Amino acid sequence: MRSTTKILALSATAALALSGCGGGGGESGDGSQLTFASYGSEYQDAQNDSLLTPWAEEAGVTVTNDSPTSYPRIAQMVDAGQVTWDVVDTEPFYPVANCGTYVEELDFSNIDTSQFPEGTWSDCSIPFAQYATIMVYDAEQFAQAPQDFEAFFDVEAYPGTRLVPNWAGGGALEVALLADGVAPEELYPLDLDRAFAKLDTIRDHLQFWDTSSESQQALEDGTVDLALVWSGRAYEAELNGSTFEPVWQDALLAWASLSIIKDSPNLEAAQSLIEYAAQAEPQARFAERQPYSPANLEAQPELDEVQEKYNVAAPEVQDQAIVTDVQYWADHNDEANEAWTAWSTS
Repeated sequence: MRSTTKILALSATAALALSGCGGGGGESGDGSQLTFASYGSEYQDAQNDSLLTPWAEEAGVTVTNDSPTSYPRIAQMVDAGQVTWDVVDTEPFYPVANCGTYVEELDFSNIDTSQFPEGTWSDCSIPFAQYATIMVYDAEQFAQAPQDFEAFFDVEAYPGTRLVPNWAGGGALEVALLADGVAPEELYPLDLDRAFAKLDTIRDHLQFWDTSSESQQALEDGTVDLALVWSGRAYEAELNGSTFEPVWQDALLAWASLSIIKDSPNLEAAQSLIEYAAQAEPQARFAERQPYSPANLEAQPELDEVQEKYNVAAPEVQDQAIVTDVQYWADHNDEANEAWTAWSTS
């Protein structure tokens, strides 16, 4: 008989207490439990409904949730030999940069990677959901729709304020180089000096967003005219009455990655969850709950009209998208951010 599934929410205080009470990797690894760490709120609720609960019921495992994902906390757990997390949702560069040190290499014998877009999986991670950084424009402000990122830098044809993410990996550097004539296949490694020089041409027209909620609010308030935002936030803004429309040419494809923490105390259960998460069905269920698209291209979520409009898994979007080079960001994230901070604060 399968054991009853139990989805528990740990407060940050309780989780820290657990991590400090001994019980290093493997001591509780009887395969009947698993701790999943992600970003909280409705996002993690949707992961529970679409992924964790059905898997746990099938596997006979009790799942504990914790949040938010924290890279320093992962390092602290592993370095101290007191790992209390098993599977974690991260940005895609993290498992590439830390494969074999802070996250485990995966067993791909039961994972069909042919259904993932090229470049979205690594030795230590699978993609669970896709999104894209895209340009959006105010359709009430501009009668003629911009076709590509060159328009973002054309303040004569498209006057007004531009909104961009305020960190190096947010996409503005790639967009600047594409607008400056760099071919997608020659985008990486990024020419940072050239990118900043291009951004300087519109510096007086730029505003920055630090959180995705800020970007969504700017679209809903109409305080900017063009913006680089995550596709999911553009979707949410449209639901709330935004007049911004997406441009999909050279959309920068990114994704949520799932990995197993190094020295996971429940390694067998963690591998089982990863294998389940890679399948089309749970990814389709998640896409129906959140403004993210399946990474498994065999998934067939039932989407309404607005969801379908922002479905980055659609073939017509995939055909013109650029997959973010996670190896570049794994190797150069720190130095690029230092350069970005120096530029943005100068």
